[in-house]
Amino acid sequence: MSEARVDNIEAIKAFKRALWKFAETANVALADADADGASTLRWLETEQRTYWTSAVRKSQERVKRCEEAVRHKKIFKDSSGRTPSAVDEEKALAKAKRMLQHAEERLENVRRYAPKVQREILLYKGIAQRLGTFVAADIPVAAGKLDKIVQTLEAYMNLSLPGTATGAMSFPAGEPEAASGAAPPPAETSTDSTPENSSASPAEPAETATDVPPAAEKA
Repeated sequence: MSEARVDNIEAIKAFKRALWKFAETANVALADADADGASTLRWLETEQRTYWTSAVRKSQERVKRCEEAVRHKKIFKDSSGRTPSAVDEEKALAKAKRMLQHAEERLENVRRYAPKVQREILLYKGIAQRLGTFVAADIPVAAGKLDKIVQTLEAYMNLSLPGTATGAMSFPAGEPEAASGAAPPPAETSTDSTPENSSASPAEPAETATDVPPAAEKA
């Protein structure tokens, strides 16, 4: 069986706190990313579409006014009977056409990229869902396991001495029987102490002296 050596329980507690901190940071990052994606798509589909649609319409109106000014310059003559120069009006018309072209390109980009942005957001959500599941499900499970590990290690370190309410026993190394209070096994009788002639009869008891001393008889 493999053995684990734990030198510092506080390191496990610190790792659990770091896990919860990571989960909090990841949740905030995921929420911010979702909000940014939704706001970008909303900005593209509503604000930008509205803005460039209005810009196209205004540019078209400006082009019409500039064209009308150029036409007016070329048709009507001045008081001297000469046709006035329309250089300034033609420059204004060229600028209005460039602005119209720019607005039309931007509006086309909005129409083309809005579905692409929406598709990329959906792909991102599919990938980020795995991280969200890990943060929401796996990290709490891991933190619970770390709590159990810490509780087990602390209980192991706080083992009580014999006679406490927990009933935990502590035995000195190499002397489990003596520490537990069990009686030692009886000593074996050595066969070498048996007399060589085991069949010999036991010694007869000494005779009791029945003779009364002479002095006592005379008395």
